[in-house]
Amino acid sequence: MMKKFHNRCNSAAIGILALFVMSGALYSVEDIMILPKVGHRQPPVAFTHRAHANHYGLKCVDCHHTGENTKCSQCHLIRDQAAIINLKGAFHQQCLGCHRKLSGPLGCSRCHKITRQ
Repeated sequence: MMKKFHNRCNSAAIGILALFVMSGALYSVEDIMILPKVGHRQPPVAFTHRAHANHYGLKCVDCHHTGENTKCSQCHLIRDQAAIINLKGAFHQQCLGCHRKLSGPLGCSRCHKITRQ
């Protein structure tokens, strides 16, 4: 099941990239990112990066709060480090906080949908 999902994602990403290249616009925003599984029993999350960045009108700094477009895991590790919360906490704080504010999906299974292999 996971392999089919990745194949569809890869095909969609290639198609979207081709459209942007042909139109003269080239974005560096990935379409779908699989967020890593970090310390819980729920399956990973397929995060629609392009939709959140473009369709919902978010700016990069809304999520990348340091001003740098780096992966969350670069600062947020598996365990808390001094004043920096762990990766699972950072994802839940950032995502759920925004979802509550903007009436996005709530509840574990609304985002944690990828089936286990």
